[in-house]
Amino acid sequence: MKHKLLVAAIASALALPFAVAPALAQQTDQGQDTTQSAREKAKELDKVVVTGSLIPQAQIETASPVITITAGEMQRQGFSNVYDALRAQPLATGAVQDSQFSQGFTPGAKTISLLGLSPGFTLFLINGKPMADYPLLYNGQSNFVDLSTVPMAMVDHIDILPGNQSSIYGSSAIAGVVNIVLKQHVEGVTLDYRAGGTSDGGGGNQRLQLVGGYNTDKLNMVYGVQISDTQPIWGFQRPISSSTNGNPNPNARYSPRNYLVLRYGAHPPYVDPVSLAGANPCAPIANQFGGTMSYQYRPGSGYYCGSKESVGYATLQNPSTSYSGYLNADYRINDTTQVYGTLLYSFVKSKSYAGPNYTWWGANTGNYFLNANTSSFDLVQQTFAPEEMGGLDASAERLWSRAYSFTGGVRGTVGQSDWAYDAYYARSQYNLSSQQRRTLGAKVDAFFENQFLGPKLGTTSGYPIYAPDYSKFYQGVTPAQYQSFTGVVSTRSETYTQNVNLQVTNTNLFDLPAGPVGVAGVLQAGNSYWSLPADPALVAGDFWGITGSSGAGKRDNYAAALEFKVPIFSMLTADLSGRYDHYKNIGGGADSKATYKLGLEFRPIESLLFRGNYATAFRAPDLGYAFIGPSGFYSTTNDYYRCAVLEPGVPIENCTYAPSQYKGTQVGNANLKSITAKSYGFGVVWSPTSKLDFKADYYHINIDNEVSYQSVDQLMKDDAACLLGQLPAASPTCVAALAQVQRAPATGPLPYNLLGITVKPINVSKEMVSGIVASANYRWDAGRWGDFGLGAQYNVTLKHTYQQYAGDPDIDLLRNPYYSSEYKSIFSSNLSWNIGDWTTTLYGIRYGATPNYTAQLYTAGYATKGAGTVAPWILYNGSVEYRIGDNARVGFIVNNIRNSMPPRDSTWIGWPYYNVFNYNAFGRSYWLELNVRFGTGKK
Repeated sequence: MKHKLLVAAIASALALPFAVAPALAQQTDQGQDTTQSAREKAKELDKVVVTGSLIPQAQIETASPVITITAGEMQRQGFSNVYDALRAQPLATGAVQDSQFSQGFTPGAKTISLLGLSPGFTLFLINGKPMADYPLLYNGQSNFVDLSTVPMAMVDHIDILPGNQSSIYGSSAIAGVVNIVLKQHVEGVTLDYRAGGTSDGGGGNQRLQLVGGYNTDKLNMVYGVQISDTQPIWGFQRPISSSTNGNPNPNARYSPRNYLVLRYGAHPPYVDPVSLAGANPCAPIANQFGGTMSYQYRPGSGYYCGSKESVGYATLQNPSTSYSGYLNADYRINDTTQVYGTLLYSFVKSKSYAGPNYTWWGANTGNYFLNANTSSFDLVQQTFAPEEMGGLDASAERLWSRAYSFTGGVRGTVGQSDWAYDAYYARSQYNLSSQQRRTLGAKVDAFFENQFLGPKLGTTSGYPIYAPDYSKFYQGVTPAQYQSFTGVVSTRSETYTQNVNLQVTNTNLFDLPAGPVGVAGVLQAGNSYWSLPADPALVAGDFWGITGSSGAGKRDNYAAALEFKVPIFSMLTADLSGRYDHYKNIGGGADSKATYKLGLEFRPIESLLFRGNYATAFRAPDLGYAFIGPSGFYSTTNDYYRCAVLEPGVPIENCTYAPSQYKGTQVGNANLKSITAKSYGFGVVWSPTSKLDFKADYYHINIDNEVSYQSVDQLMKDDAACLLGQLPAASPTCVAALAQVQRAPATGPLPYNLLGITVKPINVSKEMVSGIVASANYRWDAGRWGDFGLGAQYNVTLKHTYQQYAGDPDIDLLRNPYYSSEYKSIFSSNLSWNIGDWTTTLYGIRYGATPNYTAQLYTAGYATKGAGTVAPWILYNGSVEYRIGDNARVGFIVNNIRNSMPPRDSTWIGWPYYNVFNYNAFGRSYWLELNVRFGTGKK
């Protein structure tokens, strides 16, 4: 069905109340039922607010498909936390960065990618209120939400709603909404303790949870605490990543260059340590990396000192300790008024180990120096081992995060009318502190000058001159010496989002022949803030080999929304919602966006639902893109102007200045506009009996005005056209291009030389994704053999394309792995068996095939072989639980029963020798759990 046809159908349906006089009767399991009696029956059902709607309703299945996973299901299916459970959902097809990417920008955060779209395109909610962004930027560019701070103990269930939902929730709901609903009512007190580990070593963990409730005639209170501790999983604890011997390419199983002297122009370039320090040159440092440092050879390059096992000294899973608290209370002042408040607070301490990447390249400039003894240009490299740094812990990046979500308000009804209101204030905040010990440029250079280089003897052509004594190079350093030339990079960053809201609802605004019309309205005002200040010493360039980016910005927002639920006739209901949002950056830049959604629910019989929806959505200009400070990079580009002036008539592909190296600078753009999207979907829900149900839905999302950094090639073409007089110099295009491209003057040794290019993010890209999500559940009573349940979920992406710049061909993200390695399909299923006091669950998930690394290189133009794939990855989890009396149970849970490692990719030759954005090598995990309940009621 095309979206235009769907819109036409909805528009026609809205006119039906005025054309159809009598209401059609509904068919029920008991036979014919009148509309009036059906309405009375519906009134007997509890109406609740469901994810994707503001209007309380009795129907759970609506015009939009919602996938719900309860806390009990997450536990029985073998997931240890909220992130693991969400990452395993079939809708989460996109590859993402998590703790395995320890050298990335956000090693302490965990997020998901719905439908293969950017994590920032999913709106994450706590009890329907937005969560604050993680302070560090995803991929160093954009904001996103971290899921690692959400405690499992406080979760009641999670709703996942794919597709555009901005007409209800506002910004970011393009890929969909993930609503984490916390516990609202608890009887008694439950104490839960879990402990476990992994079968291959590392990853030991334990968790203590206490959740209770206190209830009177007027007061309902839920409280809880959770304390958890997780130990690291090191690369050296898994065969696939313990050493370079795990490299699938036998010719690439050589050691990293931990101690190296390289000579420019020499063949081979590596200088044999024996010729520099005598026999057994690596002996003084043989204790490093657990005693694995030795004399090594790299084919075609030469000899050096190295350790094949050094690559394994990075974490695959970060160690962490977390403390969480939860308090939810509501107090009934009278029959029509209730005050309430909810607070969720989490404090997490974690560490990330990026491995032996703290390297010094001598000297001073981090480049070659002239060896006065040999008249050669030498380069020296040393990687600091844990034994030199003072142990494994000395290399850790330490992270402290504090996150909270608070809501407080008053709700009730207006007298005895059908009008209900909810006025509240909501705030979510995330504070992050980090510390990392790194080498200080001046101090480390001075140390190695004293260690073996000797005093600087002058310079030649900008290169320093030394007379090194290499026999002292292979001596290593002591922890005290390492401390003397290192310092700590410290950052403190913060984000928050807050707003005040007034929401009114009426489930019986007026009656139509088919039933009552429901309405809901929202007024909202708030702001959001992001601050990422860089360490002043980092900005000043005091630390060797690293730079930092920073930024800060604040934005005000105002919104109004309205939703109607209209029964067209007894079988057909329409849901219409619209919202207007206005955003204004403090310091410049503003944008407004109106979004809407039209949905239809057609129920020819009570057990069958046909549904369809059409919606628009947006993501407000990203605070990271808008306010990030200058950050540098190096690259090459064609210099069209220099070619035209200095080599006129020479084709660009033959020009000396194509390509030319340049230093680039990325800056923020406070005048960005919103990313916009349109989506439509349709599906069917069939439940022929209370024990069997099927769902299948098609989704299609088109995204416009996505943010990408400016095309350097187009900027260079504009620069040339302006300088050559082909465009007016006073035109906006020329004013911008000439300011962003910096050149040397016409006079001098390098006339018109390209000095630098500044680029900023702009709204320019497009993206489209479509697919089908389906599920089925069956429950049956086997008599004395117990009760069984069988469920399955499936998601397949039919098409996913991306266009970066206008006029570019569409990139097929399912077949062009240079841009994406998302799963085309994910299938999961579960089987449960309850008999007597025993409950058993088996859960399986199949991740579809993904492109291999050669395919990525091929599509990037770096390989000659065509595309290949990595086999599907199949995992099984299981749990067994035994109930001891009415108020206690003991359980055993296993994740990844078969201890399946990532599927082999013979072309992925970079450590840890698998794609960490799709797979993990944690292996089999297991837990023993004891749960005891105190107080009234059965568990």
